[in-house]
Amino acid sequence: MVTLPALYHRAVRYSLATLIALLATAYTLSGQNVQVEVPATVIQGKPFQLVYTIQGEAEVNRFDNPQLKGLSILYGPARQTMSSFHSVNGHSTASSATSLTYTLLAEQVGTYSIAPTTAIIGGRRVQVKGANVRVLPSRGGAAESSAKGLGRYLYRAIPGVTTVYEQQAIPVQYKLYSTTEFEISSFKAPEYDGFISASEAEDDGRRQLVLENYQGTNYRTVVIREDVLFPQRAGSLALPASEIGIRIPLHGDNEDPFFGSTTIVDKTLRSTPVPIEVRPLPSEGKPSDFSGAVGAFRMKAELLTKTPKTNESVTLRFTLEGTGNLKLAKAPRLQFPETFEVYDPKESYEQSISSNNVRGKKVIEYFAIPRRVGKVTIPSVAFSFFNPQTRRYETLHSPAFTLDVKQGKASSALSGEGSDGAVVHQQGMLPPRGELGEQDIPLFSLVKGLGYPTLYLILFALACGAYTLLARSRRLRADSLSYNASRANSVATKRLRLAHKLMQEGSREPFYEELMRALWGYLGDKLRLPVSELSRASVSQILADRGLEQTLIGELTSVIDEAEFARFAPVREGDMQQLYERTAGVIGQIDSHELHK
Repeated sequence: MVTLPALYHRAVRYSLATLIALLATAYTLSGQNVQVEVPATVIQGKPFQLVYTIQGEAEVNRFDNPQLKGLSILYGPARQTMSSFHSVNGHSTASSATSLTYTLLAEQVGTYSIAPTTAIIGGRRVQVKGANVRVLPSRGGAAESSAKGLGRYLYRAIPGVTTVYEQQAIPVQYKLYSTTEFEISSFKAPEYDGFISASEAEDDGRRQLVLENYQGTNYRTVVIREDVLFPQRAGSLALPASEIGIRIPLHGDNEDPFFGSTTIVDKTLRSTPVPIEVRPLPSEGKPSDFSGAVGAFRMKAELLTKTPKTNESVTLRFTLEGTGNLKLAKAPRLQFPETFEVYDPKESYEQSISSNNVRGKKVIEYFAIPRRVGKVTIPSVAFSFFNPQTRRYETLHSPAFTLDVKQGKASSALSGEGSDGAVVHQQGMLPPRGELGEQDIPLFSLVKGLGYPTLYLILFALACGAYTLLARSRRLRADSLSYNASRANSVATKRLRLAHKLMQEGSREPFYEELMRALWGYLGDKLRLPVSELSRASVSQILADRGLEQTLIGELTSVIDEAEFARFAPVREGDMQQLYERTAGVIGQIDSHELHK
């Protein structure tokens, strides 16, 4: 008779055995990596190969031939086993693989599917994925042109769209077409006018040739450059022409491989400008806080400080991400209560460029210090943008945050803000009078002995002295603007020296940031205004009102625009040096003028 404990132990053993078998099966299947290799495009009537590669040492017991519609098997499968052994610093590794190669032929033009198939590998059944093949017509192909030593060559600028809104992303490819073999000898990048370009900064030179049928001719094609452009103004713009130089081998009439002659011909190709129609952003429904963001974005707001206390920093983090011109968009403006001491926010930005857009992520952290105990509310902020897909403005709203500020560490002179927003001081608690004692106050006994009239005279003198000190402090604060204005040029010079050092080190992004810091800092000190109140339009108007020539104002705005856009545009040799010299020159010219108020 089988007891209950015996049945329980038998069930446990059976479950463990089943689990081990499943794990072993999963391990075996995961270890079998079957790769499928086939050309994406082939020529009609030209044989090509389909290769299945099985990684690992497991034996291929059976491999079912794939179902091929529109494709014929000329030969195969041809099986080949490969092994390799590596030893580096005493560490040895071995690997092996088995390949099955089919030679196929496509007789008709079109796109055909190689169906998924199955195989028995190491005693286990494995699913093998399929693939697609595009068949191009054989007439006018690269083979005929190459045999004659003649060829056709095109260089095209191919935009993803030709009608867009201002600031909408435009993907652009510059593609080379050739019917013969070639080598790239030179390349002249396009110079965009009216666009900001976001592209991969470095070109590693690795390009893939792809067969493509264009206007009835088969070409070897390669993408030379990919950009994502953002138009800066409405109207008729154009993608500029770009030039590329290629070297073409031309074979002589003698077809002997040893004694035949080959001539190298240099050829320059130029792309045709492509018109782009840019629509203005609609005025209907435009939010008042719209700052030029175009794309599709989302926003997340977080209160990082969970238990706020007086005299301790409170941090709020806003994250904006999505596709579009996020890098150029202004951050939302956060309004803290008057009882907070507010500091400049910290921004960080990262982006990735795809073939049709720019995906960005901007993180803004706001810092403030509460100076009073109590419950306060940080209101919601809004971020507005134009969505070209929906063709309307959209606004994101963050939640409002309610903070219950507790008492933090106190000191004898802590900065705070009164009800009118002015900075005040919170005095620490004094010991009780009985503990302090009269003898702790200097000269108290002497003053008491002189009588009350003398005490009044001394208090009056102290009040006059305090008034004099406060008046002097006000004059010093008022004169600080004049002091900063007098040192504007020297401060800008120090920043320009740092920018020059960054330029020599090749630090491109820090160079432009320091250059803009020098330019805007100089204008703020010179015009006696905070940098937060300065903009391209306001600076131009203020300088014009103070008698500066329009030509110099135009040069200043040109330098500001070029410096702003240079961080996103392609870099040419000498651009950084030229922009540095222009910035230093315009600061020197403005400083030599006497700007009346």
